[in-house]
Amino acid sequence: MTEQERQELAAKLADMSYRKARNYIKRNFPDACLKTFRNGVNREIHTIYELPEHQVKIILVENKKTQPIRRALSTENENPNLYPKRKVDYEFVEVRVIEWVPPTVSHSRG
Repeated sequence: MTEQERQELAAKLADMSYRKARNYIKRNFPDACLKTFRNGVNREIHTIYELPEHQVKIILVENKKTQPIRRALSTENENPNLYPKRKVDYEFVEVRVIEWVPPTVSHSRG
């Protein structure tokens, strides 16, 4: 894939929602291999697909936002901050399409 094609693919995926971008990759690139799913990297959440046939790696980048969940207390003496529950929301931020050369593995036994 050329640099121009990679930029066009990144722009196309960035205009979609996270779910639609994942479905687009799975539908249009049957050789795509899901390498990591929502892996935390430097305050970002990455989902990485490798496309060995096109020698490209697609990284879907999200930010994680947490909010406390208010709950009803079972007793009046219970501390509300003892076990705080948190709601996690993921915000789809960007797409990175980078050049990638699949590693060659030799299976020689000596």
